[in-house]
Amino acid sequence: MEGSGNTVLITGGSAGIGLALAETFLSERNDVIICGRTKSTLDKVQERLPKINTIIADVSTKVGRESLTTEITNRFPKLNILVNNAGMYSIKDFKESNYISNLEAQLATNLVAPMALIQQLLNILEKNSEAIVVNITSGYVYIPSAQSSAYSASKSGLRAITQGLRFKLRNSNVRVVEVIPPAVDTQMNRGKNIALMSSELFAQKVFKGLVNGQDEIVVGVSKVAKLLSRLAPKFGFNKMNRDEGKQRKR
Repeated sequence: MEGSGNTVLITGGSAGIGLALAETFLSERNDVIICGRTKSTLDKVQERLPKINTIIADVSTKVGRESLTTEITNRFPKLNILVNNAGMYSIKDFKESNYISNLEAQLATNLVAPMALIQQLLNILEKNSEAIVVNITSGYVYIPSAQSSAYSASKSGLRAITQGLRFKLRNSNVRVVEVIPPAVDTQMNRGKNIALMSSELFAQKVFKGLVNGQDEIVVGVSKVAKLLSRLAPKFGFNKMNRDEGKQRKR
C-alpha cells in the first residue's frame, strides 16, 4: 500500500480503534471517510478533525449498508480501501434467556455486515488501484473466550470467510487483509485489570503492516495467542478463560 493518496472508508470510525485508524490515515495525507450510527458523535469527530468525511449509517442493517453504498458511489468513486471495523461485543452466559438473540445480533454485526458491505462495494474497489479490504477480527480467533462465546464465534467466522475471500480474489487487484488486535485501551476493555495497548500504537502498527504488504497483521499479545493455539491449545484455552473468569469476579 502507498502510505498516502488513498481514499479510505472505516466503519465504526467515530471511536476506539476505528477513530485511531482514521487519525493515522489522515495524518499520512489520505482522504478518510468514517461512518457511524450517531450524528452527534460524528459531528464531534468532525469538529476535532475538520478534514474527515462522515456518513451516518448503521452497517448492521441492510438499509444502512445500502445507504452507505449509495453515498460512497456518488461522493467517493475513488474508494480503494475498506476497513471493516464496526463491531458488537458483550459478555453473555449460554444459560441467559437472551443469549440466542444476542448471538444473532453479534453475527449480524460482526460477520454478515462486513461481508455484505464488501460485496456491495467490490465493484468500486476493483476499478481503483491498490485496493484493499481490511477485516478486523480478534485474538479470540486463536483462543476463544467462554464468557464471550458469541463474539468469539462471530470473529472466527469472519476470519474463515476472510481467508476464503483472499483466495478467491488472489488474481484481482483487491488485496484482502486480516488484522488481529490484542486487548486495546477502548470502551470494550475498560475496567479490566490487564495490560492494554493504546489505540494510537495499535493504529500505527496496522498502518505499518499495510504499507509493508502484510496480508495478516497480528498485533501485540495476539502473537502469543497464535503461538499457544499451535503449541499448547488446551493450556492456552484454560489459562485465558480462567484469567477472564477472575476478572469478572473483581
